[in-house]
Amino acid sequence: MDERRTIWELEQRRLITETLLDYCEYVDRNDPGTLVAKVFAVDGVFELGADRAVVGRDDLACMFAKTLCAFTATSHHLSNVRIELEADDLARATAYVYAWHQALDGRRVDVWGRYRDQLRLTDEGWRITVRRLTMAGTDGWLEAPFEGLDRQPNPVDPPSPRVERR
Repeated sequence: MDERRTIWELEQRRLITETLLDYCEYVDRNDPGTLVAKVFAVDGVFELGADRAVVGRDDLACMFAKTLCAFTATSHHLSNVRIELEADDLARATAYVYAWHQALDGRRVDVWGRYRDQLRLTDEGWRITVRRLTMAGTDGWLEAPFEGLDRQPNPVDPPSPRVERR
């Protein structure tokens, strides 16, 4: 790969990461209008499990407004971001998320999971075309609408390792 291509790809990864971070910023600001304009494609999709989704900026803005009005504060944190450029204008990203929420009734709601995103480079910049949240766990959210993470089952009785003194 030539140097110019490498620099271009690094810049695209940075810009995609900024889009992912913008999501957290605008959710935590309780700004659904800016959130959907700066983060989602016009035809963007937020999947709520395998068989339900919210489609398009108008409905996404409604979903975020409705969801966020249940909280007095939120704080979303991303880590373990991986980006795969599939073409010059298409990418996939995965990021771990920890999200803290303060509910209107004072309860604390914590969520741990992963965002799995498909993105497209538009005239507005990199935008999410499909976002899927899968949950590793939650504390305080009784009926979360998201699916659990794919995880291998634990072996019934795994062997113990041999431990040596050194």
